[in-house]
Amino acid sequence: MTASAATALAPPLWRRVIRFCFGFEPMRHAWWETFLFRIAIAYIAWDTIGGPSRFHSQPAPHGLAAWGVDFSWLGSEDIARWFVPVLGVCLVLYIAFPLVRPLLERENKRARCSEWFTAVVLLPPLLASFGHGTLGNSQGGIDHTTQLVTLALFAQWLAHVWTAVRLKAPSSYNSQQLAADWTRQLVAATYVVSAISKLIESKGGWWHEAPYFGLQIAKSTGQAYYEWLTPPDNAAWLAQFFFDHPIVAQLFIGAGLPLEFFAFLALRNRRIALFYGMALYSFHVGVSEIMHLGFLYHKILLLAFFVNPAWWTAKSVFIFKHRTPNSTH
Repeated sequence: MTASAATALAPPLWRRVIRFCFGFEPMRHAWWETFLFRIAIAYIAWDTIGGPSRFHSQPAPHGLAAWGVDFSWLGSEDIARWFVPVLGVCLVLYIAFPLVRPLLERENKRARCSEWFTAVVLLPPLLASFGHGTLGNSQGGIDHTTQLVTLALFAQWLAHVWTAVRLKAPSSYNSQQLAADWTRQLVAATYVVSAISKLIESKGGWWHEAPYFGLQIAKSTGQAYYEWLTPPDNAAWLAQFFFDHPIVAQLFIGAGLPLEFFAFLALRNRRIALFYGMALYSFHVGVSEIMHLGFLYHKILLLAFFVNPAWWTAKSVFIFKHRTPNSTH
């Protein structure tokens, strides 16, 4: 086949661009990638469960607490003295055990036992994260700060249970790759659910109500003052700016809605995951600066599972080292 004939049969440019951006390519991570993923999850988990809760009662029971389950013991200093170290050991084993698992399996240990071991050591941190979140939400106000931490732990735990039961992961993943894939799916799902909730609560008027976002800015700065006794910064001018320039507010605030709504596209391949990870990370940085909302755990998981700078750095180094030099005559 001649070069001209091959060119004629090639798909059009727009189709190649769409395939490049959205073509499905399962993300099969190397062992060192999943190791970094586990470190990221263990870090955010320890940051939320590595000590007694600052709450000691459930004045407004929420979730399982409303069904009579008491989580107030998580605020006990006496229980924390032995329970928190147990959680720390579980998280260390969760990070390190997959690295030594191949050695155990070479000694004729069944892989199923390895998966159950990882699932067992993940269970205490998962239950503690769930309990801390429920206890915090039983104080009279709902906060979703640690929700993503619990979901990430749940995805990791569920992937190992699935592999232990089935001993075979979908898409030819190993258990670590499956855990990463399911964690990424749950993170993306939280953004899609957030977008749907905004549409439902606003009755489809999110775009038109964007200029009133200035009220939320004033509210958040006031809350930051009463919580931390820090004088509010100059965010008041931005609140007024949104009122005075509604179109700018619609472009700036309204753009976040489709970004969240189509977050599931980030699951297609590493390239679109990189784009969405950077876009959502930048979105959180902007919201943090404006409204004094940290979103620390969202940022860490976006960097680890979507942006994945370590993999892109390694790939760039590999391409640079193996590129063919131009021949000279």
